Amino acid sequence: MGCTTRGVKVQMLDVLLTWVGLRDPGWDNPRTRAQRPEREQEPGPILALLRERKRLSQPFGRVYLLVNVPARTEDLAKRATDVQRLAERHLGPIEVRQKPVDLVAVADYREVYRATNDVCQQILQELRSEGQSDTRLWVYLSPGTPQMQAVWVLLVQSGLLPATLLTATPPDLLASGAPAVREVDLSLSDFPQVVSPGEVARHVDLLQAQNDNLNAENRRLQAEIALLRSGAPVNSDAVIGDGFQLRANLEAQERAYYVQALEQTGESASKAARLLGIEPPAFRARAETLGIRQRRKRVET
Repeated sequence: MGCTTRGVKVQMLDVLLTWVGLRDPGWDNPRTRAQRPEREQEPGPILALLRERKRLSQPFGRVYLLVNVPARTEDLAKRATDVQRLAERHLGPIEVRQKPVDLVAVADYREVYRATNDVCQQILQELRSEGQSDTRLWVYLSPGTPQMQAVWVLLVQSGLLPATLLTATPPDLLASGAPAVREVDLSLSDFPQVVSPGEVARHVDLLQAQNDNLNAENRRLQAEIALLRSGAPVNSDAVIGDGFQLRANLEAQERAYYVQALEQTGESASKAARLLGIEPPAFRARAETLGIRQRRKRVET
């Protein structure tokens, strides 16, 4: 589909943005296993969407694959490369670009929002710098964590990302006559507005969210390491071995409780103290002795 400007037909570029998930490029759907040849996988959400759009003569000209690069255990980078290779080889003409996203905590709405908004603004700038003025943006909700899907909705509904949301139903769950892919209607007049941050503020906020999560993870790991070094038995059936030090063990457990209390109370020392049944001044003093630091200074009430 194209539009005409001064007698010249300009081709509209349909651009898809989506996360790469654990079902991409293919997955073993237990509901359809008996109907498929042995070891053959069902196409994952992204390839299934691209195939359906091509069948409807509504192909995407470009696809941006958002890849959570720290997720090494799931090998999402390889999954993204496989999606790109199969899409460009079998579902073209199409251009696939990978966008690495550095997420420390995929379940943290704040970090996911800031990281996703940051990469989306980069993509919008990229399209503008290429002179892609006639562009329609689409966002595919199916791949990714629930937090990622919720953030897509926030970005689109707020206007930070001028795109249309898409969702799909697996073929084996599709009702007769129903479309496999459909647009998501978010026409809510009272939907809360999200203010667009400046570029510098956006980067600072993203780094702060990642730093907070790294500090929290580091503190949890240090508490666990201290507990292991104390020689504590792993479970109640374990035998206390040579080198066990009761005081070190008790201190390690105390540190772990302090860390957990701070995590549960959003880093509020006064609330953490009440949670542990300790007076706030005593809690702060002991936390300093144990080497525990809050992630940011804050005024507490």
